Amino acid sequence: MPGLPSSVVVKNHIFITTVLLSVFALLPCGLCAQGVYGLEFAGKKIAQELRTSLNLFPDKPLTVKDDCDLSFDLSFAPGYDSYFGYIFRITNELGQNTDLIYSNQTQSINLVSGDEYTGILFKFPPSEVVGKWYHLQFSFNQATRITTLKMNGQMVGTTTMPAALGKELRIFFGANHYKHCNTYDLPTMRLRDVQIAQAGKVQYHWPLQQHDGEKEFDLVSHSKAVIEHPIWLAKAYSEWNTRQTVTVNGNAGVTFDKETGILYITGSDSLYQFACNGNKLSAIPLAQSRALPAGNITEYDAKRHQLMNYFVDEREVACYDATQRTWNKPSTENKVTGFWQHNHFYSPYDSSLYIFGGYGHYHYTAEVQQYCTTNDQWKTVVAKGDKFAPRYMAALGATANGDSAYILGGHGSATGDQLLNPENFYDLLLFDVKTHTFKKIYTLDKPDVPMAFGNAMVIDTKEHAYYALAYANDRMESSLQLIKGSLDKPAYEKLGNEIPYRFYDIKSSASLYYYAKGQELIAVTLYNPENNITEIKINTILFPPALLMPAEGVGERNYQYLVWGLVLLTSLLIGLSLRRKKREQAPPVITIYRLPAPPPQAPVFRVIELPAPVEKKKAAICLFGHFTVIDQEGNDISKLFSPLVKELFLLIFLHSSFGRKGISSEKINEILWTGRSVKDAKNNRSVNMVKLKNILDKLGDYSLAKQDGKWKLTFEEDVYVDIRHCHQLMEEQNIAQLVQVCGRGGLLMETDYSWLDKFKSDLTTELLNIFTKHLDEHAEQLHPEKIIQTCDTMLHFDSLCEEAMIYKCRALVTMHQHATARSLFRTFKNEYEAIYGEPFEKDYMAVMVND
Repeated sequence: MPGLPSSVVVKNHIFITTVLLSVFALLPCGLCAQGVYGLEFAGKKIAQELRTSLNLFPDKPLTVKDDCDLSFDLSFAPGYDSYFGYIFRITNELGQNTDLIYSNQTQSINLVSGDEYTGILFKFPPSEVVGKWYHLQFSFNQATRITTLKMNGQMVGTTTMPAALGKELRIFFGANHYKHCNTYDLPTMRLRDVQIAQAGKVQYHWPLQQHDGEKEFDLVSHSKAVIEHPIWLAKAYSEWNTRQTVTVNGNAGVTFDKETGILYITGSDSLYQFACNGNKLSAIPLAQSRALPAGNITEYDAKRHQLMNYFVDEREVACYDATQRTWNKPSTENKVTGFWQHNHFYSPYDSSLYIFGGYGHYHYTAEVQQYCTTNDQWKTVVAKGDKFAPRYMAALGATANGDSAYILGGHGSATGDQLLNPENFYDLLLFDVKTHTFKKIYTLDKPDVPMAFGNAMVIDTKEHAYYALAYANDRMESSLQLIKGSLDKPAYEKLGNEIPYRFYDIKSSASLYYYAKGQELIAVTLYNPENNITEIKINTILFPPALLMPAEGVGERNYQYLVWGLVLLTSLLIGLSLRRKKREQAPPVITIYRLPAPPPQAPVFRVIELPAPVEKKKAAICLFGHFTVIDQEGNDISKLFSPLVKELFLLIFLHSSFGRKGISSEKINEILWTGRSVKDAKNNRSVNMVKLKNILDKLGDYSLAKQDGKWKLTFEEDVYVDIRHCHQLMEEQNIAQLVQVCGRGGLLMETDYSWLDKFKSDLTTELLNIFTKHLDEHAEQLHPEKIIQTCDTMLHFDSLCEEAMIYKCRALVTMHQHATARSLFRTFKNEYEAIYGEPFEKDYMAVMVND
């Protein structure tokens, strides 16, 4: 720089270099700090057209002029038996191929040129390499045709290739559909940091750090690569993936074999098995149907490899005979349990099943029960140590050998009486199997929003931590949040995104399992929309789970940071120029350069409180699903409505809505006080009107008055009314929001009045027509999950809606859930025949044909 001493120039260069290094050090690398990024390839257990492909040069081939290096990090996804297939294929302008192939027989990776093995072969046994990253670097010498391979910087092999690599190259990882070079066999592998260099200089670098999307731009020249059916690890480690949704007959039970990775679902007529490592759901019909009382539990005896099903109240345990496809003991179907949502685990330590707490008949229990599998005996355990308060809706996780179990939180009361100060618990207790002793470890701070926990949690003894599913138990439309907590101190953090969860304490449950071989957590939710039907959803997230990443692509964030770096560099150069001019005109001064604040960085991994910030509450009346009323303070006041006040409220409100002009006193008397004298009916009406107004006062602005001889009830906009919202959406034809609003269930589930039938029938007919028309017109463009959500909503209103069943079956097949589709059709067919007394006219294949 003219005009400045050389020492100053040197200092300026050092200063600029230091600042630029600092800027580039700020560049985010997704989840690099946790090692959680890359692209996973869907392989052999997925249909060919849905397997993953990475095409590095989709628009024009790579021109090779000098020696060429191809390097990348490679790993195999855990939980699979076979990894055979093409890792990459390079094809040149002459149609010649160079392939990297994994062989199951030799458990090795082979480099192939055309139809010949090149001699570069190295052992890569899955048992040693699954879940670990290896850096591979192939160096191709164009002049001599000598190719070398290094792994993790160490020389693995060198050979002279039968043919030259070529000058115009197409490079594919995984499956590819390029002309005559198609390949569909590929290992279920993981890939990251793909780089290409020529003459020792890196030309392309695709880090594969994205969270979503089907394009990846390299960091050097911004060259676009195209990915088909990507599985982004950044997303798979931070977001739950819905693997299966299935509806089964009976009050189903769920248990998990952590060794084989099989989730067992017990229905009244079938046993279902979900294999985690293959996403396969299979159904085994029982030789004889078995009644399943609400509140029954299925448990897996890992020691005997035996499925057990029990009903605590009867103290009976039935075992499953896989050969005969039967349970060895019958069960009582109509018994009402007194142990809803109790905790349980099987202990290999003493071959016993342990049962803790539960709720029933307005009472919480602290009872601890033990069933010994060796002598088929039950007994009540007299527990010692710290107090185990009566509770249910707690989480339990046992150690691997079953010598102890941790119990977290729950809902109950100190006395066990539901009427005496019920509350949520936030304590962590340790139960010692050997001594039958409870030890309180700590109590979490009470959150702003009441929090309960999924039934089963996972204990990580290496990290001395637990993983649990937490949810707000003060609302029906809740959500499950994965948390990781310490086994030593009262701290936890949220991981991953939320899972929608329909909470109803005696109709829903959630459990969390860990499959070590597949390195994933499994969240299972059960919901009984009606007796003897269970909806089950299976979600998975890779382990160890990470914080939820923003949907914005990492590559885009990197370029934003580069822009900031250029801005900073420009500012520095301008500053130095001004400094030089001032130096020429005035005595030397010290110039302080202030760096502009960088844009917001990715979320930091930290301990945070689970509950969301308190939002402004709004009174609400929900008539879809179960009758629910929320006051201005956010409290559920549904129980304030006695059966008579509830019917009076619904009579007036529904007859005041949707263009109706209200209901007369005479009609109210006729429905509610049939046979009473006019005076007696009037007195009863007046008394219950006062009770109703006292409740409505808690909601906000409303009008309950007699107009033109008829009672009319209306609410202002500050009170949310779901059925009013529903009719607005019907007029607007807003299908997406309509599905959400009506997704809670049919109109006034479990509420039956003869006068109400017409309201239900009219609304059902109108909604089904809207949804059916939408599916008829747009099904081909809709994602299968959207179709299933719409169909589920339709089935809430009419369980024998033929159109909903057909579209749902087709969507399930599109998602390769063939067993679930057949099960849905079979259930529909049986219910149809039971109600109408005649067979359903279409068979399964006719249903699947899209006319």
